[in-house]
Amino acid sequence: MTVRALRTALATLVAALWAVFGVYHVAMAVVTGLSIRGVTFGSVGLGAFALSVLFWRRSRRLTTGTETSQELVVLAVASLALILVSFTLLG
Repeated sequence: MTVRALRTALATLVAALWAVFGVYHVAMAVVTGLSIRGVTFGSVGLGAFALSVLFWRRSRRLTTGTETSQELVVLAVASLALILVSFTLLG
């Protein structure tokens, strides 16, 4: 397995994990209802969906070799920021 294939597989896996994270938080927003906590769940869920789409696009670009590692590092930092916000606001 080449490094490019490994990066592509990892980016695809992370995209899938963010999609599941987003589904969970949007479902929790629906269950929680219209409140500050519900809006927070929804915001985190939509942010997770956005990161999922971005990681999926990056994995497709990694396949063709037009993606750099620096852009993936930026997405990884954004992922850590969203996780930090999620745990800070939602406990």
